[in-house]
Amino acid sequence: MDKRFDRNVRFFGAEGQDRIGRKTLAVIGIGGLGTHVVQQVALLGFSTFWLIDPEVLDVTNLNRYVGVYPSDVGTPKVELGARIIRSVNRSATVVQIRDRLQTRAAFDAIRQADVVIGCLDTDGARLVCAEVSAAAGKPYVDMASDILSEDSLRFGGRMVFSFLGTGCIVCRGLLDLEAARVELNPVVAAAHEAIYGVPHAALRGDVGPAVVSINGVVASLGVTELMLEITGIRRGTPHLTYRGELGKVLVSADLPRADCYYCSGIFGQWEEAGVEKYLL
Repeated sequence: MDKRFDRNVRFFGAEGQDRIGRKTLAVIGIGGLGTHVVQQVALLGFSTFWLIDPEVLDVTNLNRYVGVYPSDVGTPKVELGARIIRSVNRSATVVQIRDRLQTRAAFDAIRQADVVIGCLDTDGARLVCAEVSAAAGKPYVDMASDILSEDSLRFGGRMVFSFLGTGCIVCRGLLDLEAARVELNPVVAAAHEAIYGVPHAALRGDVGPAVVSINGVVASLGVTELMLEITGIRRGTPHLTYRGELGKVLVSADLPRADCYYCSGIFGQWEEAGVEKYLL
């Protein structure tokens, strides 16, 4: 056993460390949450990754992305994610997919990985990721952070661990299906803009406040539950919510719908699910 994992092994044992080393991950979204996630999973000992993100680093990202520098502005985010991983483990296998989620390469990565992690900004992307992961028969960890100040300041985030066909962000009521469908259908989006006067760009969820520490908390919650599940210490918690303004992490007692189409209904049924309808 690699001595750098000595303190890991003291927690979850050599068998647990071996389980981590054998699992492969697809991480979609290498942003404020995603850079925290790839750093943490690399430190835990995961060593095979697919990183998916079409964007390059912007100067406004520098306040919350770990492992990046001002000189990295303009660099593809997947390249920065790969650098973070390889700074921890030079021999890691990292496939960089500098493209959108709704592409053949991204879908193939999800089908090949053992676990899918989504660190996405919009409901449309989250819906696609959850649906494609379920159709591919993969456990999916969805993470999101938020700072809201419409009526009173509320900030934090949540993680949802969708196991093998049990519970997802849709049946847990954490995704606006109408907003997702508008986002995913350009014709509907244009009609929505004409009727409501809301520019399509405003449907994006990446323009609000964001700070490094809140992203770090949410990423750590998700990565910790994944670690506990894989190593066998205990089952991962399906749904945790960080309420920063309250200084609390809440465990949801709500049960997911047993008949949810988006997780149990299409789990492991790639052809029948018809998820390739989302391909651009």
